[in-house]
Amino acid sequence: MKVLFLVTGVGYGDATREHANIVALLKRDKKNRVFIGCYDNSYEYFKNKFPTIKISGYKMPGRNLRFQLANFMSKNYNLPFTWVSSALFLKNKLSRFKPDIIVSDFEPVGVLLSKIINRKCIILFGYDPILFRKYYSKNKVGMKVYFESKYFESIYNMADKVIIPSIFNGFKKIGKYNYVNPIVRGMPKQKSSKVLMKKLGFKKPPIVIMLGGSDFGHSIVMELLKVAHKFNEEFIIFGSKLKGIKTRNVRYIPFKDNFYDYLKISKGVVTLAGQLTLTECLLYKKPFIAYPIKDHVEQLLNAEALKNVGIIGNDPRNIKRDIEKMLKNSKKIVNSIKKLKIKTNGSSQVVDLIYDTVKNE
Repeated sequence: MKVLFLVTGVGYGDATREHANIVALLKRDKKNRVFIGCYDNSYEYFKNKFPTIKISGYKMPGRNLRFQLANFMSKNYNLPFTWVSSALFLKNKLSRFKPDIIVSDFEPVGVLLSKIINRKCIILFGYDPILFRKYYSKNKVGMKVYFESKYFESIYNMADKVIIPSIFNGFKKIGKYNYVNPIVRGMPKQKSSKVLMKKLGFKKPPIVIMLGGSDFGHSIVMELLKVAHKFNEEFIIFGSKLKGIKTRNVRYIPFKDNFYDYLKISKGVVTLAGQLTLTECLLYKKPFIAYPIKDHVEQLLNAEALKNVGIIGNDPRNIKRDIEKMLKNSKKIVNSIKKLKIKTNGSSQVVDLIYDTVKNE
């Protein structure tokens, strides 16, 4: 079977999630083949791992932990043309590959291409329409969030099948929506925390700041740098594109594939509210602070789902207080996580659904 994956390049979460699915697909049958269309961060991530082609996609501006619709539209005014041209470009470039199916996140080019080459398209993304409706019925939601939800649902409606990784829903189908267990990167070989601490150069467990590949977490870092010296802790920052970090107890690493090693030895995690990193915190039973990007519907729902487990931050300017709260309540948070009994076989469930879709074409 030949599968074309189309992956957004805004951050690293979608890329690493699809990587887990690709590994599961190739493990299922060594004859399976994959090709990846992606851009920006996802292109840098995949280009030396699998056959990959660069396409154009979203530009996601923002450095203040807020999705700004006007700014987004000004940077992406030509998106419809970009999607059509990318679909035609892929059609020509993939004349030899000829995929049996297309798997995309929220890249509309996947749906357009599927119509052009007459192949089915699966949309795999973290936005949960049913959870949003429950949330919307009980909470005040701004127009930007509401229209964003409708945009995601419009893309879902164009796909042949929708797969939604979910921390709590398990493996089930509700109408067009197929829920799977959380998808995580392949588990690393088990090493003792002492061995990892020595290997990574730490004398005590650090606090990990995971920002992904976008600039939305910039304000978190700026606020942390103001207060880091007040803690007898070591902080290590992953992701984003930062410069000039010269604080005594703060280290910066743009991105590393062995993030799991740092996560395993960490004392706690500060992150945005992306599903992948939050799932990894649950998997490793790490206390966490999540700062959802304002007006970002998927992150809002992730934060809502985990509000009784970890600490949901409202403003990075309160990061000192939030870190103190996380450290003080560390054992309580870990005990709450243990009760969840997280299953992480989502990738194998995704592969089952891919096979089922191709079989019934």
